[in-house]
Amino acid sequence: MQIRISYNWLDGLVTRGEARYGRWLFSAIVSVLFILPAAIYVRPATRCVVHGAMYASMAKDPFNFATDNPLAFRVLTPLISYLLGLRGDLIIITNLLLAALLLAAVYLYFRAHAPRPADALVAVAILTFSLVTLTTIYYGGYTDSATYLIIFLMWHLRRRRLVFYLLFLLGLLNHESVLFLVPWFAYLSSKVSGSKKQLFVDLIIGFGLTIVAYGLFREWIASHRAVGFSVDYYLKPLLHDPLVWLRKSYSFQGLGLFTVFKVLWVFPVMAAVSLWRREERAEVFSMGLLLACSLSQLVVAFDSSRMLTLGFMVMVIALRHLFLVNPYRFREIVGWVFLANLAVPQLYTARNIIEVMRSLPGDLIFRFLN
Repeated sequence: MQIRISYNWLDGLVTRGEARYGRWLFSAIVSVLFILPAAIYVRPATRCVVHGAMYASMAKDPFNFATDNPLAFRVLTPLISYLLGLRGDLIIITNLLLAALLLAAVYLYFRAHAPRPADALVAVAILTFSLVTLTTIYYGGYTDSATYLIIFLMWHLRRRRLVFYLLFLLGLLNHESVLFLVPWFAYLSSKVSGSKKQLFVDLIIGFGLTIVAYGLFREWIASHRAVGFSVDYYLKPLLHDPLVWLRKSYSFQGLGLFTVFKVLWVFPVMAAVSLWRREERAEVFSMGLLLACSLSQLVVAFDSSRMLTLGFMVMVIALRHLFLVNPYRFREIVGWVFLANLAVPQLYTARNIIEVMRSLPGDLIFRFLN
């Protein structure tokens, strides 16, 4: 009974907040208010590290061809940061703004499509306290939030085909990893197009022209500066050893998948079982295909936590079903599962390295003692 009352109280909180501030402004307030405790759960970065430092360098001047940058093809977020005046290490703020924008977009989506107002808060909470947001908070400079925002918008706006492909191009300009989701995007497209002929033409022209445009951009960049993370960088080692990248991380890939949502993975499992029993198996296939596409990155990369977070939309799809149907008394257990998830230390895997993300209090104590 207490949990039902709690959910009712959250319903009232949302409706009162929207009545006072309007839905759009309230979505922004919600996203910020969730990011703040997340920045205590894992300490916020104050400087850019590793690849983040390379993105920060690009944010000073994205098209400064006087210096080489291994990540020069991934220009979107540094360009946005540069245009906002958030240059150099201030790209950290840009990434946090994009993370907040994703959470606000998720809130607005579920307010429009979920039965109860509190459902939107639950969705935001789950994505905030997962690697979808925590990676951006913890690792300064990493630009994953823009990619996740674009993927979410592609899924949400998939019926608006021109917008869909323009978003795909932006995704490529942020990180070419979105190419691995093309089979999933094509499957989604098959559900919104007309005849098979129309679908074929749509996919060939849409994806084809977008990828050609992106390829021309890469050629232009490569003609002006050396780019370390090129196609050759990823594919040439496979000619000598097709399993070279897998060997660098295979023993930690299961853990890497777990770190994305930790205990909260129970929700996609619940949704998949419920969907299967209701014979809505196309949705189960979509979830499985999405995860398979994300896993396929590990053939050419080894940061399993970050690579596998690319499949985060499986949680959005799962929550959409769980909110609509409320199987297994979902709303009664979601709070307890969420709290249990917070009790599990947040891990992160890269290659064969496991890092425990320190909380802000823990980090301050660690710095004081050292």
